[in-house]
Amino acid sequence: MKKNNLDGPDGFSYYWHDLRKEEEIFPTRPLGGGSVMNWASFGWGSKSSICFVDGRMNAKGYRKVLKKHLIDIGSCMGGSDWISQQDNAPIHRAKVNLAWFKSKKIFEEY
Repeated sequence: MKKNNLDGPDGFSYYWHDLRKEEEIFPTRPLGGGSVMNWASFGWGSKSSICFVDGRMNAKGYRKVLKKHLIDIGSCMGGSDWISQQDNAPIHRAKVNLAWFKSKKIFEEY
């Protein structure tokens, strides 16, 4: 799961410009900013389509995305022996999601 800000990366506070030209000032949120959350997976020689997520994500919503997208594509990418790798985001480490991975016999790596 990845949140992408529509007006630049978090903490963006400078930019490069040609010192021989006048500095340009751009508003950082001309249309109100916002963000998009998406999920995708990739493997050796294969990749999934991108799943765009509406609103904020919680453990239940993350599991719904996994059920719909991960199970089908996992075996196509890695055969019968594949690993799901993710970061330590709270929705990834939620006990219900860890139990779901275990019930599906999916090894996860952090």
